[in-house]
Amino acid sequence: MSNAESSLKTASILQDISNQNTLKQTLRVGEDFESYLWVIVSSYYSMFYAATALLAKQGIRATGQIVHKVTADALIQFFASNEKLAKLLEQYEEAQSVGLELVGREELMKRMQKKADELIISYEGERKKRSRFQYDIGVQAKMGYAQTSLERARLFVFEIKKLIKA
Repeated sequence: MSNAESSLKTASILQDISNQNTLKQTLRVGEDFESYLWVIVSSYYSMFYAATALLAKQGIRATGQIVHKVTADALIQFFASNEKLAKLLEQYEEAQSVGLELVGREELMKRMQKKADELIISYEGERKKRSRFQYDIGVQAKMGYAQTSLERARLFVFEIKKLIKA
């Protein structure tokens, strides 16, 4: 998780520098400096490290040359297809929520499954985006893509960190 948090901080700092001329001047990087590609890459890596930490907590270690794809597949297989991630989220929410009886267990499980699906979809989307922007020649990463990546990474790391600590 420390790698996830460090990557997330890196993405945030790069986003700030890319967006703020005063920081560019202070750091003497030039007004044309932008690092949106690395915001996307660092955001993705924060999600990747959080995902591998969550899998490791469950006794799963993804390795090999295609570790990023293996990690995505493991998230889908181990957590989404069998509702394990939703159940972990539900347990966390139950522990944090006093008003569970107002919502009802079935409704809570539906919400947690939706949240689990959204987390896994955002991870897979960022994995593909990182690959496209990092390796495809001629593709320009834009500010909006970087902002979306950073927001998704913040949410993903936040949710996974709760589950690992639970």
